[in-house]
Amino acid sequence: MTSDLTHTTRAVVENLHTTILYRTIEEWSRKTSFEIREELGLAGFSVTSSDPEEMYREIKKHILSQAFHDDETLKFLMDVPRWVGFSLDAEEFQSGQQVIGAARDEAVSLLWLWVIPKVVIDPVAAPEDFASTDIKIFVQNLISSDESRSNLASQMNVSMSYRGIIDIVFRPNPIGRGYAIDSSMTSQRLKSLIALVLMKSSGCLFDLDAVFTLNEEKLIEETTSYIIVMHSKTTLKNQIVGGGSRKPFDWPLIGNLGIYGKLFTALEVLRQNAARLSTCSLFKSEQEGEKRMWIDVDFFSYLIQVIADHYADTLRVRQGRGKNRELSLFVDLLNGEAKEIAQRLTDSADRAAALAVELSILSHRARTGEKPQITPERRFGVALSSLKQRAEDKNLEDMQADELIDKVNEAFDAIVGVVENHRESLGEESERFTQTLCFETAYRLLQLLNVGEAVMDIPWVSRFIAEESARTDITAGEIDHLDDEHRIKRIVSAYAGGVTYLVLQFQNNLN
Repeated sequence: MTSDLTHTTRAVVENLHTTILYRTIEEWSRKTSFEIREELGLAGFSVTSSDPEEMYREIKKHILSQAFHDDETLKFLMDVPRWVGFSLDAEEFQSGQQVIGAARDEAVSLLWLWVIPKVVIDPVAAPEDFASTDIKIFVQNLISSDESRSNLASQMNVSMSYRGIIDIVFRPNPIGRGYAIDSSMTSQRLKSLIALVLMKSSGCLFDLDAVFTLNEEKLIEETTSYIIVMHSKTTLKNQIVGGGSRKPFDWPLIGNLGIYGKLFTALEVLRQNAARLSTCSLFKSEQEGEKRMWIDVDFFSYLIQVIADHYADTLRVRQGRGKNRELSLFVDLLNGEAKEIAQRLTDSADRAAALAVELSILSHRARTGEKPQITPERRFGVALSSLKQRAEDKNLEDMQADELIDKVNEAFDAIVGVVENHRESLGEESERFTQTLCFETAYRLLQLLNVGEAVMDIPWVSRFIAEESARTDITAGEIDHLDDEHRIKRIVSAYAGGVTYLVLQFQNNLN
């Protein structure tokens, strides 16, 4: 095991330069308690004149906020020790220096745990070369015991010294001075705490309560799979985006058999590891009110969606150079027929060749100007599904404003078609149906984009937008009254504007 661990620790240290978080670790590891006291203006702080627990949290939050700028991640790292049962005991601190040092050590330890999933696999490694055994050994040493963590820290420090990093200490245990918990629970809860930070860093959603039920062996296997899933997803996207002179999906290029084979290899590694995740909801679908694990057709649909999102990004970037009608149609065809394409890939013996045929046909149909024939209901579902996947794969602050606007508008634009399809059966209830559907859609979108608390503001923001829009059009002489068709479209536009406004406001507050 030691030999395998040595190999992995060296790889981890070699990859540290690929993440900017390591710079934060370096910076705060080198700062003394006195320097931190001066930087935060805590010259007068003492355990007798101030609240040690409050000061501890303030120092920890200050350090973490230098590395993370989204509230959700910051809140998680601030609160996760408490969630697993640890609590601060102010009586443990005898001096202000101890409080500052303990808060710094915990923050740095959390940063180390957050970095590990990013660097334990070489970013240029092929998915088939992901060594799950080596990763599992590394994770096992992180999670198992104080002794195994001490052994891992020694191995890491040797590898860091070999690279000339001699003044930084690898601290994998975030629980130090000041924390208390029932001694019978310490070992198991510390295992859960470390696993939770590793899982959260992987970017996959998890069920907190379900993680607590896992025994040590399953916790290690599960955490290892979270890390491999993250890298498989990243590799899949990087293969599609390409780099340098190798951009196989740079429109009008639609890939080739070689890249299709690599995509399916990465997808298979993703599928195998996703199947091992019992605590993750990302790879589950709801069917007849029950959750079920993804099957092959779901993973192929995911692949088609990633390709479609790439071309949608390309279309968005090229908008300033004039409208690209063929690319726009190609994206619509991919989104509209993803499910059918995925099913045909499932039934094919040679999936790379089958994907080549599918994309070639869609490209030809786009060139001839053929539009996808899908119902408004299906378009509505596709828009929500696409945004859901996009939100799960990106932090909100990383999404560009125009991308957010486009995704939100896609969902609401489909509502107009849904209402028009059922206008005869709805009759006088059309307007109320539109209001209800718009509010439900706004709620779902805000939840997906981690702005669920803003749902209470939707009614008044949307009403304000609708009133201002109508007043502007009437003043300009564009309309003199609002007929039913205008009213439906204006309700939908007002809600779309309201959601966009609230999301962008939240995004601005993060920056």
